[in-house]
Amino acid sequence: MELNKDIADISAAEAENFKGKRFILCYHDYNIKNFESALVQIDKITKVAGSPISIAVVPAIGAAPEEERERFCESIEKLKSEGHELLLHGARHAANLSKERSVFGKSALMFSNNVAEFAGLNEEESQALLDRSIALWHALGQEELPIGYVPPAWYDNNYLKDQILAKFKTYEDRTTIYKKSDLIVSVNDDEEVETNAEPVAENEKEPSDKEDNTEKFLSFGISFAGLPDISLGVAQTSACLTIQAPIGTPRLTIHHVDFTSIGETRVMNLIRYALSKREKIFYRDL
Repeated sequence: MELNKDIADISAAEAENFKGKRFILCYHDYNIKNFESALVQIDKITKVAGSPISIAVVPAIGAAPEEERERFCESIEKLKSEGHELLLHGARHAANLSKERSVFGKSALMFSNNVAEFAGLNEEESQALLDRSIALWHALGQEELPIGYVPPAWYDNNYLKDQILAKFKTYEDRTTIYKKSDLIVSVNDDEEVETNAEPVAENEKEPSDKEDNTEKFLSFGISFAGLPDISLGVAQTSACLTIQAPIGTPRLTIHHVDFTSIGETRVMNLIRYALSKREKIFYRDL
């Protein structure tokens, strides 16, 4: 009995310590080229985290052999069965360099090593690429769309946010997660149900992060992918400071290449540090 009380006291202390401080742990760029070794990495991350994580999947399979395609599709089902939260992560995670782009888009390609597929596209091209990525997702045998969409390298255009939120629950950029709120719809006239509450004067309304039925969450993305080796040490220090800061819900993103660039030990230690400072959640928990 005394031991149970001690455990309860520790749990209560941890809950108080984490109160209001959360983070998302997400493995990015899970794709047909790396999935077999990525599964091993994800298993190690999950053991350290103590629970499933979020995983951003690149759906393109290209000219991979049929047997490899089947294994990739099976791996996605395996991740789902293990409780991981999946997100869609672009179409190919590689930009079509023949497309017209804004000046911002061209700069984003340079900074992202040409992975920012959506950067600077016009409305029509952006929608076409989004639709293609969804078609590729369905081609993997997935009937339902995942909860959210992560643009490669978090670079977008003037239209992508609205296009994604028309089909997905969450969208994100480098500093913010946008989550679409549920609408209550009348089954009789297919109109939004109105509450019986008295109207509130404009100056009496409480501040809200909701805009156009979308909630905004301050969330700095932490990533080491694509950074030059000389900056990785500074980037890790910056990551710890972001995790330690009392504001926002940071996204700690782990890439396949991180196990080589900064090393598995540092990856795991960073995850442990985040777990000691914040409660790990899923996108659906926002």
